[in-house]
Amino acid sequence: MVLEAHLQQAVLLKKVVDAMKDLCKEVNFDCSEKGLQVQSMDSSHVALVALLLRESAFSDFKCDRAASLGMNVESLGKIFKMCGPSDSLKLRWQNDADTVSFQCESGEDDRIADFDLKLMQIESEHMEIPEQQYKVLARLPSSEFMKICRDLKEFGETMQIQASKEGIRFSVQGDIGTGNVMLKPRESEKPEEKVTLTVHESVTATFALRYLVTFSKAAPLCSSVELGLGPDSPLSVKYELENADNGFMQFYLAPKIDE
Repeated sequence: MVLEAHLQQAVLLKKVVDAMKDLCKEVNFDCSEKGLQVQSMDSSHVALVALLLRESAFSDFKCDRAASLGMNVESLGKIFKMCGPSDSLKLRWQNDADTVSFQCESGEDDRIADFDLKLMQIESEHMEIPEQQYKVLARLPSSEFMKICRDLKEFGETMQIQASKEGIRFSVQGDIGTGNVMLKPRESEKPEEKVTLTVHESVTATFALRYLVTFSKAAPLCSSVELGLGPDSPLSVKYELENADNGFMQFYLAPKIDE
């Protein structure tokens, strides 16, 4: 075996695949002793998704040598439909095999579903994502981010995000008028209800809203989301995979530059 991984909660990987499937059709899962990584751009090269599922997220993880496994994201989604909400998952890939095997097992009713997925050769250029020093970092409930994106997409196609010490404002201008949602920093006992802002300088930037709606669908991964903003730099939308130890899923979106 080159790769053998056991995930106690198959649903974690299911959520990851659901969050990717509207952006990428095919991705390479890069396996190493650190865990599984994905880096993929959407077809229009406007958005990028980066995933790190750390080996510590698995109850058991063995990868003898680095390998890149190309998979169809829609097919992965179909496989995870076979998994129940509390199933565990075993992933296996043997040296140079042209399939990777998925086995979903439910503890209580002794049901095992398995599927061998054909691997694909996917050309992918590995982009070095520069370590951004964001001028603004905002942490907010992911459910709220999702609602803002969905509500505002009814009014227009472009969202302007303005962040300052006072708060973060999402606004859309469309044919029928202008809509704004302003979130001010707020404290809460529950981390998933807090809004925190770290502002080194105020930033205003505009982005294509349909991508933000897609990114916001990753909300089931984590109760909060972190937005990173800088002048003329891509927006970062980052979700921890339930917690930081498991890894993260991060989306990047190029800003719309006014012609």
